[in-house]
Amino acid sequence: MCTEPVPSPVPALHPVLRRHLLHLTHGSVTVRALQRNDLNDWLGLCVQRRAQHGFGCRPDADVQLLIGVQRSRLQFDNDQLLLGVFDASNGRLLDQLGVRLQSTQARSAELHPFCQGLWKGTQSLRDTLHALCPFLFEQVGLHRLYVLLPAQTPKTVASVWKDAGFEKEGVLRGQHFDGAQWQDRHLHALTAPEWRRRQDETG
Repeated sequence: MCTEPVPSPVPALHPVLRRHLLHLTHGSVTVRALQRNDLNDWLGLCVQRRAQHGFGCRPDADVQLLIGVQRSRLQFDNDQLLLGVFDASNGRLLDQLGVRLQSTQARSAELHPFCQGLWKGTQSLRDTLHALCPFLFEQVGLHRLYVLLPAQTPKTVASVWKDAGFEKEGVLRGQHFDGAQWQDRHLHALTAPEWRRRQDETG
């Protein structure tokens, strides 16, 4: 009788709890957990997003953000870690970045930028990924990160994700409803082995 080999155990996931003092810096940005006193700056992002894209935050966005800050962690399925991306030179809030733990078993998490199209240039996004990926892969123990980009994402922004190793894996048709119509999303993903391989090549 043939038996399948027993898989080697996967190292334990290291959870990120609300009390953890997360502070990551690379190049032009600092990435840290959002806090209650970031609320006013965060509401400013809503104003910018409304001005550029014609839609803003929901009326109770401030309450929802504070609830999200209170619950922010990566420990169980569907937990979300709420991070702020700040300009390292002046402390200005550039974006909110959510990390949603889709599955503890699959070690898969979704990255969810709030308004990356508002960033000046693409260097901030590039630096954010350089700061975040080592933390999530090496310290937290995730295996796979992915992002769902709108079909109309500027090529300059999409290329930053690709340069960081996030390969396009497919299109989720009609995945997002914007209040008027269903829109496609493009799935881009990066795995820990691929990330480590790229580090070996560049290191």
